Amino acid sequence: MEICWHHFKKLPSTNRKAMESITAGTFHEGDVVWTDEQWQGKGAGENSWESESGKNLTFSLVLEPDFILPSEQFLLTQIVSLALRQVIKARMNGQECLIKWPNDIYVAEKKIAGILIQNVIKGPVLQASVIGIGLNVNQKIFVSDAPNPVSIIHFINRETDLLPLLKEVIQQITVFYNMAKDNRQKIFIQKTYLKYLFHKGIWASYSDINGMFEGKITDVDNYGRLQIKDLKGDIRLYGFKEVTFEI
Repeated sequence: MEICWHHFKKLPSTNRKAMESITAGTFHEGDVVWTDEQWQGKGAGENSWESESGKNLTFSLVLEPDFILPSEQFLLTQIVSLALRQVIKARMNGQECLIKWPNDIYVAEKKIAGILIQNVIKGPVLQASVIGIGLNVNQKIFVSDAPNPVSIIHFINRETDLLPLLKEVIQQITVFYNMAKDNRQKIFIQKTYLKYLFHKGIWASYSDINGMFEGKITDVDNYGRLQIKDLKGDIRLYGFKEVTFEI
């Protein structure tokens, strides 16, 4: 995959810019749009992403994963989550670095990065995917009501050069992306995602439409739904935004 860089001083949203460019036919696999300042960055659902200008990575990568069926699109989440986790973990001085389902990266039980994937489906294939990533790097103070943000600088006490870090993230995504083209490696990716899943195999508190309960994450199915075993031994199955972690 050949990478093509598109840098902007300011953008409302890198994902929006990438999606507009895909629609216009000007962006294709390997195009990366990144910005120093993003004021309408989106997290999952209706969440926003706070990022101080020039301090963090806010970018989107365009992929054309036509080897992935729409029903298997959660594989993209696993690919990107693992790649981002690997880059962050290398800088954490031994701190635990895990993936909070479906695609947030947590260090010391605090959120350091988030992922927003938007897919363009045409017939039986994923025609295009926009991989939006926000990674907290050099921002020390957060002013939004986000409950638990943290940055790389909080763990290493020095600033990190953003462009080399961005290139490293793209490189690692490319590695896992190419691995996923092999069915045997797909299984490895899925197992590794489970291995590094936040709260996997431990009892913790969750909330769903019926209220709070104690449960233990046991698996994630091929559609990306989270499986939680409750105290009665029943397996509860949750789609995106159907369950809340009580951290």
